[in-house]
Amino acid sequence: MTAPRPPGADRRLSEAERVTLRAVADAFVAPSPTLAASHPSAGLSASAAGVDVALARVVEEYLSESEAAQLRQLLRLLEQPLGLLLLTGRPARFGRLDATARERFLLGWADSRLEVKRRAFRALKRLVLFLYYAPESGAPSSAVWSDLGYAPVEAPVGPVAPSPVLPPTVRLPPGGDLTTDVCIVGSGAGGSVVAARLATAGLRVLVVEAGPDLARAAFPLGEGAGFDRLYHSHGLLGTKDQAFSVLAGTVVGGSTTVNWMTCLEPEPPVRAEWERLGMDGAAGADLDRRIAGVRARLHVTREESQQNANNAVLARGCAALGFEEGVDYETIPRNALGCASRCQPCSFGCPYGAKQSAAETYLKDARLAGAQLLCDARVERVRLERGQVRGVEGRLHDGGEGRPFRVVARVVVVAGGAIESPALLLRSGLRGAVGRGLHLHPTSAVLGVHATPIRMWEGPMQTVVVRRWQRRDPARRAAWLESTPAHPGLAAQAAPWRGSEDHRRLMLSLERASATIALVRDRTPGRVLVDATGAAVVDYAMGQEDREQLTLGLLEAARLQRAAGAQRVATLHNRGPSAGDGASPIPAQAFDAFLEEVRHEGIRPNAVGLFSAHPTGSLPLGPDGSGSATDPSGRVWGVEGLWVADGSLLPSAPGVNPMLSIAAVADRTADRLLADLRRTGGTKR
Repeated sequence: MTAPRPPGADRRLSEAERVTLRAVADAFVAPSPTLAASHPSAGLSASAAGVDVALARVVEEYLSESEAAQLRQLLRLLEQPLGLLLLTGRPARFGRLDATARERFLLGWADSRLEVKRRAFRALKRLVLFLYYAPESGAPSSAVWSDLGYAPVEAPVGPVAPSPVLPPTVRLPPGGDLTTDVCIVGSGAGGSVVAARLATAGLRVLVVEAGPDLARAAFPLGEGAGFDRLYHSHGLLGTKDQAFSVLAGTVVGGSTTVNWMTCLEPEPPVRAEWERLGMDGAAGADLDRRIAGVRARLHVTREESQQNANNAVLARGCAALGFEEGVDYETIPRNALGCASRCQPCSFGCPYGAKQSAAETYLKDARLAGAQLLCDARVERVRLERGQVRGVEGRLHDGGEGRPFRVVARVVVVAGGAIESPALLLRSGLRGAVGRGLHLHPTSAVLGVHATPIRMWEGPMQTVVVRRWQRRDPARRAAWLESTPAHPGLAAQAAPWRGSEDHRRLMLSLERASATIALVRDRTPGRVLVDATGAAVVDYAMGQEDREQLTLGLLEAARLQRAAGAQRVATLHNRGPSAGDGASPIPAQAFDAFLEEVRHEGIRPNAVGLFSAHPTGSLPLGPDGSGSATDPSGRVWGVEGLWVADGSLLPSAPGVNPMLSIAAVADRTADRLLADLRRTGGTKR
């Protein structure tokens, strides 16, 4: 996680920039006297809700140096008559335009053929709308929630499982040095498995986690605080061109703490591909055994995969179109134990202890076996000496610049995820294939507005998957569909914006909205780089075949929504293609025209909302000479004692939600690391 930084003189916005920022925010969220007559909160502008102040803080404290500089440059350009002349053909200042002209200006950027204008539109839209609809409880715009039919959870409901008694986390000694046998960087699906295996084998293990170690009672229940405290870059992580929002957990347990517990196994064709690419044992009994072990430890069953209203839409649509249950669509197994459908805060950690995350399972096992945990600690580089690992060094998140620390270890296991693991190795001076081979499972969504309440944020988040088209594709490249929850902030930033009042009307139907996502097993890889400050940069662009498959997935998602009774369907394209009035069945002719419009729009950077929560493959394993970053066991080429154990090892995209794949492959790495240590006599304390 990027820690908030005190704004320096070069980071603090000028008064003129703040005025422009206020004008932009109020263009996206303007008061609506028409709607305010029946929905009082519609009279509240963005600035009246304090969004401009919150947005200024994001720019000054949370954005990267380059992102902040670009946004400030944009704000200055908007207030220069010559700049507006170049951008709009009118020599005016944005702040002096009337409300209609401001909207027309923003829509011009949204619909522009120039990607740089679309990028600016989406960056501003994403920030303003999220901050307006996901405020802290009690903030002015939280009054909007009642008009949306959204009731935030204020406290856990029902019984809470007792927290296990675990050893305390490590406190840094005065000198800042720690010594261990094995240092594991990251506590998620991969790092936790290796920690448990090695600690149980008698090794001294130290797990270093960049995020906080939160007790169940300390998990934030609200959306704004949840993204701020538990997600990489406070939920603001995106690709270099800002076309994708990338969601990744930065907390003890990693993304397993904030995911939706979808436990799907990689398909046989994918596993056969992994075997061809160098992962020996991937296609047969070895990986079968490891997956079975992970399923057992995570308590993966279908017993708590009840359909909430959002998932029921997907199942109902499948049944209406004659799809075969168990073949075309199925119930998702989940790592749940005692959820009792109380899942509204699931994306922000489970306050009930019911989500069987890495923190509740493997990491607990590791700590009970003697492994130590250092939290809120960002590892900045791996210490190398003549091709041999010596440990790691980094800084604690204790405010300001942070306190430096150093870990002395003969083995380092990098398990910070497919974004941060390659960034760490790049900061450490390693090059070659490091960072190459990144896959994201590109994702977009279709919204369906139904006649009765859905409240997609209530109940189990994902319990139905549609794999009809994916399983008919021998390479599993076709899209698969799942339901997705969206609290107001995420929904607002994703939903199409065709003017302030139009967006408000769409948000007022949020209680009746269902969201279906299409995901693609991408074949075109990206890469992870680092900027001048050492921060990770995600450089990714979709290939033509992936764009075509995602478009087809959106078309099928729309058909399912309509078959399930949606009275309006819409995609996340800037141009806002939709069909139906939200009050009556969608006529066939209007629906066909909508499908054709979506085909025509296709997938272009920053012309449609794109997301990923599944980064993998940026340190792919493979045989010598294959262009891989590690050997088939997960050892980094050319460095003694340096291993990888997370999703970045996967040699191609898994084509399913990756948690089971990551944990099973990490178990494989743990076996091979232990064998290597036994061979060299390194398992003795």
